[in-house]
Formats: sequence, C-alpha cells, structure tokens
Amino acid sequence: MDRTDNQQDSWISEINFSDLMDLRIDFAFKLLFTKGNPRLLISLLNAIFANKKIPRVIKSLTIKNPYLEKESSNDKLSILDIRAELADRTAILIELHMYGLGDLKAKTIRSWARAFSEELEAGNDYGQPPTITITFANGKIKPIENANEEKDKIHRLCMIMDREDLTVFTDAMELHYIDMKAFTRAVNEAGSINIDDTEDVMFNKWVSIITHKEITNKAIIRDACKGEEAIKVAISNLARYGEDKITRQAYQRRQDEIYFYNKNISDYKRQIEQSQCRIEQEQRRAEQEQRRAEQEQRRAEIAEAEIKQEQRRAELAETEIEKLRQELAELMVKRAND
Repeated sequence: MDRTDNQQDSWISEINFSDLMDLRIDFAFKLLFTKGNPRLLISLLNAIFANKKIPRVIKSLTIKNPYLEKESSNDKLSILDIRAELADRTAILIELHMYGLGDLKAKTIRSWARAFSEELEAGNDYGQPPTITITFANGKIKPIENANEEKDKIHRLCMIMDREDLTVFTDAMELHYIDMKAFTRAVNEAGSINIDDTEDVMFNKWVSIITHKEITNKAIIRDACKGEEAIKVAISNLARYGEDKITRQAYQRRQDEIYFYNKNISDYKRQIEQSQCRIEQEQRRAEQEQRRAEQEQRRAEIAEAEIKQEQRRAELAETEIEKLRQELAELMVKRAND
C-alpha cells in the first residue's frame, strides 16, 4: 500500500527532494508515468489540456509501443519517450528534450507525421482523431514570427489555423511545447507556483514536480503536493524507486549517458567554434595584411607620382636654363657686332 493511503500530508515534509530522481531524465519520466496505474499520466495530460482550455477530459488511456516505424531504409528510427492512445483513438506522443533544441520543431513535426501516417494506415479512415505531441523542452522554442518577444512563453500550443481569422483548419495536429526553463525561472522569481503565465494550477503543480531539481525553494514543491492525491502518489513512487538499488543504478547510467553524450556534443561544438574563431582571426589578419599592402601600394604610387612631378619640374627648369643660355649667347653676339 502506498504511504499516501495511510499517512497524512506530514510525511511530505520528510522527503529530501535532492535525493529524488530528476524527472527531466527520460528514464525517470517513463518509469513514473508508464509503470503501473496510468492515473498519473492521465492527471498530467488533463492538466496540460486544461492549461490551454481544451475541452478534453481523459478518463482512460493505453500505453503503446514508443517506436515509430521508418518510412524508408534511409530514415532514422524514432523512439518516443511515451506513446499512448485515448479511448477515441487520439494518439499522444510525449518527448523530453534537455539539449539540442535547435531543430526541435522539425523533430516534433516529423514524429507527428510518422505517427499520424501510421494511424491513418491502420484505420484507413481520413476522419481519424488527432495526433497530439507534447514536448517538454529545457529552453525556448522560437516561433518564426514574433521571435523577439520579450517574455519566454511557458506553454505554447500550435495548430493548423487560418492566418487571417485564426479559425482552426483541422484538429489533426496539436503540438504542445512546454518550456521547463521558463517555468522554473518564473516560479523562482515569484516564490510560488501561482504565476501569471499559466492558466491551470494543476498544470503548475505537475511541471513543478517534473522540474523540482531547478526550483530553489523546496517548500514550493511540498505545498504543491498538499491536497493532490496524484501528486502525492508521484512523490511517493519517486522516493520508492530511488530506494531500489537496481532502479537507481539504471537511472544513474542513463543520466551518465545523457551527460557524456551532450558533453561530447558540447566539446565538438566548442572545437568547431574554436576552429571557426581561428579561421576568422586568420581572415582578419589576412585582411589587415591586405589593407597594409594596399596602403603601401598607394604610398608607392604617390611617391612615384611625386618623383615624376620632380622630374618634370627638373626638365622644365633645364629647358628654361637652356633658353636663357641661348638668349645670353645671342645678346653677347649682338653686342660684339655693335
């Protein structure tokens, strides 16, 4: 029996959140939301939809195979963190991204397209329910327009809409992007999960649990647990999973894999940046040398022009002297004759 069933909320104060697994690590996220009773995932999804005032209330779902089939031999195999199906066959795709957000929009749309295509082929029905992607990202996802918006948006919902009147063209595509970094920044600044950027309290509570490692004041998380059965069960399960040696080791291995994978990427990017910096420095030096050479060339041309001017002046002076000599000679001859 879960400790939440036979103890009061006071046990939450005894939880050391620093020891709990980081739910931003896909291993821990999948373990919590797919193992056993699906009520935690249902609660999370309902909170996400409620935060965007979507009239969709989930009562049941089925966890599906997270592998998306390749459309050709050249395609990469896509593995979702969680894939689920609702009672009306609506497909739910959930992914966590701690790093590599540059091409995340393309990745999300590709995952949506593959899943939608699979569902379409399976049902052979062009009136099929929507395919919904939910992406937890550790940073912002910039839109094409208004990319310089002052405030980072915590929860972005993207759909296919008419550009002029903003009516929804089709509900087949529903893309949710949740900026975990923007959320924790807003919570830490406010000192509470009651922030202005979201609409649903339960959404704030769930995201605070998922990002608990980055929330400075742990009392905020403890307050989020009070009175919410699903949240308390999540914390209780996380604590229990962390006490299991095999589970903890598997989690730490995955944590290390992510760390070293992204460290290698970071090192590679840093090497590229350093190489690019050296190339740019060499280019600047070459440009400076080129400018110096051009300046020397201009000075040489000026000096050559000045020499030619002096030569012309010398030639003119020689001509004048010769003219004066002739005049003097003529004058002396004339005087002699006189």
